[in-house]
Amino acid sequence: MDTLKGMLKAYEAWVAKNPDVVGDFETTVKWVSYFIAGRISSSNVVSELVYTLSNMLVFYNDRIIEKARNAEANSVIQLQSKLCYRLKVTLTTLEYSEVFIEISARRLFGQSGKWLVIALIQAFKAAGRFFILKHSTSDIITSPPIAALNRRAVGKQRKNSGDGAVSLTNDLLQSQHSITFQLKRSGRVIRKVEGAPPLQYRDFKLHIDNNEAVKTQIPRKLLQAEYLYISKPLIHLVAMGLFGQRSWKQYMVALSMDLYSIHLYRQHRDLMSKQQKLELSRRCINIMYFLVRSPFYDSFTKSRLDRILDFVATSVPIAKVVAKPLKDYIPTWQTTYFYLWST
Repeated sequence: MDTLKGMLKAYEAWVAKNPDVVGDFETTVKWVSYFIAGRISSSNVVSELVYTLSNMLVFYNDRIIEKARNAEANSVIQLQSKLCYRLKVTLTTLEYSEVFIEISARRLFGQSGKWLVIALIQAFKAAGRFFILKHSTSDIITSPPIAALNRRAVGKQRKNSGDGAVSLTNDLLQSQHSITFQLKRSGRVIRKVEGAPPLQYRDFKLHIDNNEAVKTQIPRKLLQAEYLYISKPLIHLVAMGLFGQRSWKQYMVALSMDLYSIHLYRQHRDLMSKQQKLELSRRCINIMYFLVRSPFYDSFTKSRLDRILDFVATSVPIAKVVAKPLKDYIPTWQTTYFYLWST
């Protein structure tokens, strides 16, 4: 047991010192999952398992690198409650592995078992997101809740800062003299007594040190938009049960909820934080996924995509090697991935 712990600590130290090398290895593992797809029996299960494990490896390594960067910070100030952070870790892990869980459930329990597992997963994810939105400092729930670490930015920061530990310590010393502090459980920002201005200049409003500081209260309209977005998977599941998986009604229900949630956000764009604006941009781009979701895909996209791939295979030299397997495997990808709502 001690040997295993020693190996784990050595691995963590190596990852923290060599994030670029680790990133190359992670990319290789992901490409292995793409290579396996369609080439061996039960390839969708095996390839999805490899892809899930690669995502989990990336997530684990990100936490190691982040922990190494913020070791001093974590000992001075806690930005969010442990419960919310653990819940975010759980939801991120579930999001990375839900496709593999679904495929496994279908093989073990059939179609009815698969949809039961999907319903349980989406119910848990919705409940977790509601809890995080209410009890943490997050003003919008990203997908996944803990985003992948930008390794390039980390590398540049290391090179520019030189001695990262010294600069981090200086930042922490400055933050200790801030005129505000943050409650550990609720995440609410409170002004210190010594931070109050003279009596004649007081407006009894919380002073925020910088523009990127956490907002103490999410505007009601934005909260309604986020509640709508979080509840969409459950409502979509109910619509699929009522109208059928390939019905236009369930398709329009999901699309309408996405568009209306985005509309509510854009109506109150002046109230949005930087994080909300970034996530809203991602959600707007992800509306394009509806082009490859049934029944739109079956009626319009499939035939046009097949024609494009056939043209590429016959007109571009050597492209047939890629275009033909891609054309054969796209229906499997479409039925496996593009009714999921984590996007």
